[in-house]
Amino acid sequence: MVVTAALVSAVLIVDDATSAPPPSAEPSATPVASDVPTPFPTLGPGTDPPLPHRDARGVIQTTGGEAATVALTFDDGPSPAYTPQVLRILDKHDIKATFCVVGRNATAHPDLVREIADRGHTLCDHTVTHDLGLPTRDDERIHTEIGGALDAIHAAVPETEVPFYRAPGGNFATTVIDVAAGYGLEPLGWSVDPRDWTEPGADAIQTTVVEGIGPGSIVLLHDGGGDQAGTVAALDGIIIALKSLGYQFVIPKM
Repeated sequence: MVVTAALVSAVLIVDDATSAPPPSAEPSATPVASDVPTPFPTLGPGTDPPLPHRDARGVIQTTGGEAATVALTFDDGPSPAYTPQVLRILDKHDIKATFCVVGRNATAHPDLVREIADRGHTLCDHTVTHDLGLPTRDDERIHTEIGGALDAIHAAVPETEVPFYRAPGGNFATTVIDVAAGYGLEPLGWSVDPRDWTEPGADAIQTTVVEGIGPGSIVLLHDGGGDQAGTVAALDGIIIALKSLGYQFVIPKM
């Protein structure tokens, strides 16, 4: 389905990341019972057996492949305040990550989308406006949110593949997954969430991530959507600690 400029403009109301809703807050509208998201379990050291690569909905929840791997993912950017800092730290450690970008921020900062792609990282569709109640919207709105974000990414980097979709708040309803699949996007979940958007501080973020890591963990962090100074401050220590535990950093497998 082609998303028209009129539809996209209807939701591109604000391009300031600070005005977005809290990245992982509860939806303002409650999904129908069959679409209530299943919380992603924390793996933790020595998890036995490890989580499957996908859950019952088909949502990717581990890296796949080798057990001693971990994937870093960053949501709600790009942000001129934090994305460049995150990119510098990843470059320092020669690590590739996945950036789940919000369409209105991609439209506002296409240079940062290009920088993410040029440095070899993977881009992920995180909707245009980060609508936490997306499962309750009509089909046209869901298409506008997902297709519009994809259009915004491709406006900045036309030739770059976007393999993943991440539902705001983890609300992977069947309707939303089906629409994303129509755009060739695989649903990307997570298994470790330090809730960095609540600003618990760098030490707490690092501790939660390192203690929660298990085979194939996908870590949810943020480079936009609010004050992410704590995440930036914690990132170097997280990487050093996980490397010392023998983990390799990868992009999740499809």
